[in-house]
Amino acid sequence: MAATARFIGLALLPVFLAHAAPPNSLASALEYLRDQKSYSWQIINADPGPVESRFETRRGTITTVQQNVSPNLKGQIDRNGDILISREWADGLRLDTIITKDGAMATKTPEGWLSDRDILTAQAEERLKGQEPTVRFQWLRRADWPDIHRPDLELVPFLKSNAEFESTGEGYIARLRSRAGDPAKPNDDDAEPATNITVTMNLRGGVIRDYEVKIEGTRRTGRSRLSIPVSEQRIVVLTYVPVNRIDIPADAREKLNSSRTPGATARGKTDN
Repeated sequence: MAATARFIGLALLPVFLAHAAPPNSLASALEYLRDQKSYSWQIINADPGPVESRFETRRGTITTVQQNVSPNLKGQIDRNGDILISREWADGLRLDTIITKDGAMATKTPEGWLSDRDILTAQAEERLKGQEPTVRFQWLRRADWPDIHRPDLELVPFLKSNAEFESTGEGYIARLRSRAGDPAKPNDDDAEPATNITVTMNLRGGVIRDYEVKIEGTRRTGRSRLSIPVSEQRIVVLTYVPVNRIDIPADAREKLNSSRTPGATARGKTDN
């Protein structure tokens, strides 16, 4: 589901060419979020599963089990633009990641603070062993550049959209639909299936206090090209309390400084 989750940002542009501009109250709330230099948020995985699904095919009944393994997340942006992300998975693993305004990153792991370059090097070492994936390899993959889902980057694009919004009395619902394959062949069995995205934004006091993202789609399986339903649902809660400065431990700061040296891995900033 990782690729589907990232799809929300990609789906906005083609849909934005169709309908009416955002209502005034929603536009004002989006502008308020856009103008925040510092705030906090929490992301809750709303469908941890596992969920069993059955559907009929020409070859009989297929049973699939789906489980969203995305972590719960807490994030902060301080006045300087530095970000602290705390992610916690259902199996108990917790990773804290600091991302500076200039893109340097360090993550607190079971082996201490590691830079993004350290993490990539450690993953390569694990692969060279040629064994079954180890516990270390599993948490290294999770520690690799995280999907952050920053609320301002997710929602502010609606400000310039022409998407259609449905009022709920306390907020608005935006429904997006797009096909990842060739739009000229919407019925082609080999094309990538469409994905439906529903974003529900709840307003209180003139600002967006929380919102929910629900993604529903299908994915093709191997050579059979069977379409299997997949979904993701997450709830995001915002807190508009400024953070003056994130506390960066000395060993984390050392790793951040090493990330800025020539030759360090440059993987972009917080664009998720």
